[in-house]
Amino acid sequence: METLFWLEDSFIGTTVSSTMWGYPIVLSLHAIGMATMVGIAMMLTIRVLGFAPNIPVTAMTPYWHVAVGGFVLNLLSGTALFLGGASELFFNWAFRAKLVLVVLGLMLTWRLVRICIARSDDVSLAHRRLAGVAMATWIAAIISGRLIGYLA
Repeated sequence: METLFWLEDSFIGTTVSSTMWGYPIVLSLHAIGMATMVGIAMMLTIRVLGFAPNIPVTAMTPYWHVAVGGFVLNLLSGTALFLGGASELFFNWAFRAKLVLVVLGLMLTWRLVRICIARSDDVSLAHRRLAGVAMATWIAAIISGRLIGYLA
């Protein structure tokens, strides 16, 4: 607990939790990063699931770099949000579930991106299943994130 209180008392932690604009600005950045990362991940999964078959799967590859930028923004803003309430968030099961789901979503999406990078437009049933699981994981991560404020 001492470490958690120390994190909350850090410059970033107090800026997020104790200033008028700290929390809204960081939360807004977190939403922008999420929209970018998850939006692109969803575009990829929807394409692999069969939507817009005229667009080659390989055409999705360049978007991954933008998604990584969104993830970095989320990582930084999410860390700042955590520092603002570390002693509560550390014990919040919805927060822990979100972290696990985000890591899983990243791993599953990276596997889909590797299919695109492989320069193959052949999408198998296994790829479609992977896309479905990735999509469900991102949706569950978003829901878990929303539940953080309501559940302990």
